[in-house]
Amino acid sequence: MKLYTRISTVALLLLLAVGSLQAKGKDDDKVYAFSYGTCFNDSTVFISAVEVLEGAVVDSKTKFLVDRSRYSNRMKAYLDTHYDGAHTCAVFFDKKRDSLEKLYVKIRRTIKKDTHTTLVEIPVTEFKLSASTEAEQP
Repeated sequence: MKLYTRISTVALLLLLAVGSLQAKGKDDDKVYAFSYGTCFNDSTVFISAVEVLEGAVVDSKTKFLVDRSRYSNRMKAYLDTHYDGAHTCAVFFDKKRDSLEKLYVKIRRTIKKDTHTTLVEIPVTEFKLSASTEAEQP
């Protein structure tokens, strides 16, 4: 009887472990991001829309976005070609869309409160962080 109880307990634990592994889908691997750019000679702040980064990877050890400088350089190149000045850019990312959208709203609200700063929101139709260019391909 003890053997039967142990076997059934182990079988139940294995079943639960397999079920939890299958519950993780491809949505867990998605990385969401938006970029922020500013020119220190100007009072304009640029912010892109939240989007899914195709093929993006977050390093499990450091919790940083791999190739994050490439994404910020893409935003910098876009701003430098479409607007005057030298721009400084940053990329905000998270694996949870809700968390990132809360941060997006908080940053947006902070910029709107400052009366000396102009906010320019860049829609996804004009700029995408995840768009790849031929020059970036190895």
